[in-house]
Amino acid sequence: MRDKAYWREAARFDPDSLTLDEFLTFTHPESSASNQLALVDELYEKFDRDGDEFLTEDEFSTTNINDGTSPLLLFHQSELERRKEFQNSIDLNKDGKADRRELLRYVAPQNPRRSELEAQTLISLADIDHNDALNLSEVLARPDLFMASKMVDTGRSFHDEF
Repeated sequence: MRDKAYWREAARFDPDSLTLDEFLTFTHPESSASNQLALVDELYEKFDRDGDEFLTEDEFSTTNINDGTSPLLLFHQSELERRKEFQNSIDLNKDGKADRRELLRYVAPQNPRRSELEAQTLISLADIDHNDALNLSEVLARPDLFMASKMVDTGRSFHDEF
């Protein structure tokens, strides 16, 4: 039933077959070009206050998005952290603004920032003594958390059929 629902959602042109991008959407939604473009559009919608199709550091950093809907988890970051995020991970050519190409690289699943966010999430969820580090007993106390992580179960995160 789940696969049937995913198929219907992915099949935009013909309900009986999938194009290459639709197949990627069906099997690996994070790798689909159309999904990545939708994420970029969502970033513009949330942050591009002047509508010029560029994000500035100020637009990205001072926007309050504490609505729980951001796919990039930026609502957990302070303004200073968002400024660093913009400078280090988004504005690749260092011109003070981010265009569509830079944002596509930012939302791509291959972006190293994804792994950093996953590691930060694991530490924050399992760090019992709140020292910003994990010891063996903390890891062993939450085996389900770590076994479900994309950092541990790479086969499942890349290919469900593995």
